[in-house]
Amino acid sequence: MAHEDNLAQVTGRHPNVLDNLDRRGLIQAAVDNREAFVAANGALATWTPPESTGRSPKDTYIVRHPESEGNIDWDSSNNIPMEPETFDMLFEDALKTLSGKPRLYITDRVVGADTSYALPVRVVSYWALTALFTDNMFRPVPEDIARSIFAQRGFTLLVAPYDKLDRARYEGRLRKLPDGQTSNMAVAMDFDRMLGVVYGSAYGGSVKKLIFTVMNYILPGEDILPLHCSANEGPDGDCALLLGLSGTGKTTLSAARRKGSNRPQPP
Repeated sequence: MAHEDNLAQVTGRHPNVLDNLDRRGLIQAAVDNREAFVAANGALATWTPPESTGRSPKDTYIVRHPESEGNIDWDSSNNIPMEPETFDMLFEDALKTLSGKPRLYITDRVVGADTSYALPVRVVSYWALTALFTDNMFRPVPEDIARSIFAQRGFTLLVAPYDKLDRARYEGRLRKLPDGQTSNMAVAMDFDRMLGVVYGSAYGGSVKKLIFTVMNYILPGEDILPLHCSANEGPDGDCALLLGLSGTGKTTLSAARRKGSNRPQPP
């Protein structure tokens, strides 16, 4: 519990913690902080640096623990291990960074529409847009969250989107870039301790994908198969699952007024 205790100390001592602001408040904060602006059409617009226009799979790590390492396919190039000691350094560096910022934003949400399997998620960041993203992407905490099998296994994520890691401090621990330098970005998740850090990535999708990866790990342990798909329901309650790569029409098909209305007709 050392990391959780240290986080509680940081948030407890910080003079300006903004806890679960509503969406209007987060939008106003993002504009006031010059993180974003309101476009002519009323949309909130922002920008990110070149290294944060998408995910960085090579900077994404899973903490490797002896107790759980057999659950993960380490032969896959997509599952990059991180030593617990390195994650501890990363978490403490994130705490130090957060403690020095003029304001902190905390959002408490859940992932999972079915309360019985909803995962509580707490995100702590100094960036209002990160808080707004989590408020929009994840779901409100239901009143009966105690029914969830994950009610006591909530996940805590620290996000420092615009700070960079000390390359020398992490030499030999994080990947080498093509120019020979150590990467100053890390997206790391610890399934055993239910902790995560996004450091140096301003891409909102890094937060989303990290949390969804956590769900992809813990749900099979409860005999639940997570799928990247959409679904619709017919008038008799029969459901169809729509699977496919991004951009292939899953959401479009699931939004049809009635199931089957988009099915191709025979010639």
